[in-house]
Amino acid sequence: MIKKRPPIVTIFGHIDHGKSSLLDAIQKSNIVQKEAGGITQKVSAYEITYNDNKITFIDTPGHEAFVELRKRGAKIADIAILVIAADEGVKPQTIESINYIKNNNLPFIVAINKIDKTNANPDRVKQQLAEIGIFVEEWGGDVPAVNVSATKNIGLNDLLDLIILMGDILNLSYDDESLGEGYILESFKDNKKGIIAGAIVTNGRIKIGDYITTSHISGKIKFLEDAFGRKINEAQPSSPVLIYGFEDLPLPGEVFKITTKKDIEKTKLELNQEYFYRKEITVENSTLNINLVIKVDYWGSLSALENILSQISQIYKVSFKIVKGDVGFITTEDLKLSKQTNSFIINFNLKIPNKIYEEIKNLSLILIDSNIIYDVEEKIIELIDSLKNKSDHKGEIEVLALFNKTASKKTVGGKVILGSVKINDRVIILRDNKIIGKGKVINLKINKNDVNEVNESNLCGLLINTRNDIEVGDKLLII
Repeated sequence: MIKKRPPIVTIFGHIDHGKSSLLDAIQKSNIVQKEAGGITQKVSAYEITYNDNKITFIDTPGHEAFVELRKRGAKIADIAILVIAADEGVKPQTIESINYIKNNNLPFIVAINKIDKTNANPDRVKQQLAEIGIFVEEWGGDVPAVNVSATKNIGLNDLLDLIILMGDILNLSYDDESLGEGYILESFKDNKKGIIAGAIVTNGRIKIGDYITTSHISGKIKFLEDAFGRKINEAQPSSPVLIYGFEDLPLPGEVFKITTKKDIEKTKLELNQEYFYRKEITVENSTLNINLVIKVDYWGSLSALENILSQISQIYKVSFKIVKGDVGFITTEDLKLSKQTNSFIINFNLKIPNKIYEEIKNLSLILIDSNIIYDVEEKIIELIDSLKNKSDHKGEIEVLALFNKTASKKTVGGKVILGSVKINDRVIILRDNKIIGKGKVINLKINKNDVNEVNESNLCGLLINTRNDIEVGDKLLII
């Protein structure tokens, strides 16, 4: 039986133009406050009910690194919302979003956000859109536009009314009697609950006990949760859902299908195989080759890091080899692999168990650990700086004492344990083999006397220009 289904809406737009804030206002939740660094770092799906009509929203990250997640959001949606800040206008990710919308033939609505700002200029936004061939209805085109303010709750009902109207015009439907299917949005491992997949149902229904399969993973559905974290027995089309029961991590963007036990048993040997990501990112005339073991919270985070590495590779003429990229906590096997392959470890948005952290220190492995994507980017660049300058061999200092500090300057006492240090040398600050930040030596003393250089095995005082805290036991790599 053919039935009507709710619209699936993807929100696009440049970083900080208010996509998550808009969705936050619509569903009166706290998405923005929960996001590390104030940006959405994974695709998230939410369901609301407005005037007895359900709407599913997919929020996509605006940061330039999350290209693949935005592509995925466009692939799944029925309708797109293009959010543009009224005080900033059309930006690079705005144009990128328009290209995704066009490539997927998506009908869309322009939401001109932040109209409460004193320098808001909605007409300038419409003019900029017209200059790139997007004409809103007010300018004689066929693209609806609405002025909104996520923070002041202005225009939200007008936007929701447009979505419902557009969904009715599209005549969205599904076959209630067919086996369920849909798209995997994301997947991750939970220590207590096991493999969890975030998904959108697009046809039929899925229910507890169903056998489920993707292109390389199978399983049996043990539990289902809706967009609000409530346990449910079945999920209908357009519904965002968490699926528990895959035997391994399905890949984001994959189609999933409900099948029979008999069909799953036929292909189980083919489907169930260890999967993790390997890739080389090379550049001509590379000046440095870096091996990496990367552990992330979601597959989408891995694609974002790959995009960052690709950009860094071109700018700094560095080649990267991702020896292993995987979802889930760092394991002892990851540490062994890192040691064997001389790899640095990137840990993104995951807690590190104390036992593993101690092992990282004992094995003298270099760790980049953060839950903010642009912080990882900065630390990779700092690592490249230290490695590129290693051939000029400056030295290494162990911090033994702290004497004084301001926001931008730290006075420390230390011992040169390798090489030498001079005034104006740059330093990389390491704590437990983890990159903390960087700085510059602006003064050196031996026995309270100013000197220009301190050699190996000598104690010294250093004035470091840095905004990072320095602690006893830290190491300063002189580059």
